[in-house]
Amino acid sequence: MGRLQWKLRRYKSKSAKLAPSVMSSSTDRNASSQEDTMTQPTTMKRHDDEITANAAIDDNPSGCASFDSAHETMIQVGADIRQEISKSLISNILLAMMLSSVLLAWLYPKLGAVYVQPEISASWIAVVIIFFVSGLSMDTASIIHAGTNIKFNTFIQLFNFVFVSAVCHLFSLLMLQYEVIPNSLAKGLVICSCLPQSICSAVVLTKSARGCPATAMINAVFSNLAGIILSPILIFCYLGVSSHVDKSSVIPMLLLKVALPLLAGQLVHYFISREVISVYDHSLKVIQEGAMVFIIFATFSQLFLKGTGTTLLDVAVMIAFQLVIMIISMLWVCMLLQILFPLPKSEPKFHATGLFLSVSKTMPMGIPLINALYKDHPNLALFTLPLLLWYPLTIVMGILIAPRVSEYVQREENMLRKRQDEKQQAEMMDYHQVL
Repeated sequence: MGRLQWKLRRYKSKSAKLAPSVMSSSTDRNASSQEDTMTQPTTMKRHDDEITANAAIDDNPSGCASFDSAHETMIQVGADIRQEISKSLISNILLAMMLSSVLLAWLYPKLGAVYVQPEISASWIAVVIIFFVSGLSMDTASIIHAGTNIKFNTFIQLFNFVFVSAVCHLFSLLMLQYEVIPNSLAKGLVICSCLPQSICSAVVLTKSARGCPATAMINAVFSNLAGIILSPILIFCYLGVSSHVDKSSVIPMLLLKVALPLLAGQLVHYFISREVISVYDHSLKVIQEGAMVFIIFATFSQLFLKGTGTTLLDVAVMIAFQLVIMIISMLWVCMLLQILFPLPKSEPKFHATGLFLSVSKTMPMGIPLINALYKDHPNLALFTLPLLLWYPLTIVMGILIAPRVSEYVQREENMLRKRQDEKQQAEMMDYHQVL
């Protein structure tokens, strides 16, 4: 009996201990159930909002499409801007190189005037490289064809010697009348205008503008040979100064600097296939342009080292007048080329060639001519200064307009090719109709 009562008391004590934990677990389940009941409307509301938003996007997809379209447009505009910048840098790389060479010559003139031996490196080596590369990259047939285009060659020679010199003479008289520049600089402008064409820059710029380098070279070489006689005659007509140019030194110089390198390049061209030359065509063009930039660097180095002998204002006025003369001459030559050599009968590349040859003046040949004419003159430096300014100015203008001229030549050649194809198709149709 006592043992049974003890077990009953023990059972009651265990039940009393378990009751709070059971009540606590029940209470937690009830609280959790209440929380789920409270949060269920919030979750359902959030889910309903998402469904509503997705339904709105599905009902009105134009907003998403317009965003994608604007994003694609921004990407395309960025790509076009990068392409234009890259194209501009490539097309104006020669101008950047030339301006850099002038800046280097101004900062350290002794480098180009003394240390690099310009009388050998610039006057001989660079010139020989230019004409060797010209002979290497040009076909012999194109050179022969350029020599037979008598009408075009005669027009270019008359325009360069007669028209340009007449315009410069009128401007010099105008400047002297209003006392804009000294008399010596005005005479130097006239002397510069009577000089022959530049061979190096004419060939390089003509090639860069898709012109005919063979025609440019033939005209420039003939101009230098004719300038031995014509330049002193023109200077005598304008300024009343007569002198004698030593032909025994000028002709051998042209043979060694121009004819022999050109012939050597033609011989190499004969033994190398056209496909190999076309692969390295861009590299050959870069070599020619680099040689021309080196000549400009040496020229300006000597100019900055020796000094101009005049004020900066006079130099600025001379540059302004020369730019005006070049623009007027180029506009006139463009108009005359369109009239005398219309496109269906002539090729667009001759228009580009005539544009660069019209105002080109030689410095390697011009300086010896001026020295021969005015060897002991006290104002020899002032007579030479306009030529030292004219030569790089024509190159700068040529570099600036070369991409536009190249586009013009390519566009007109494509149009002529298209017309020729259409004409051939029409002839074939007529032929089949007759059959």
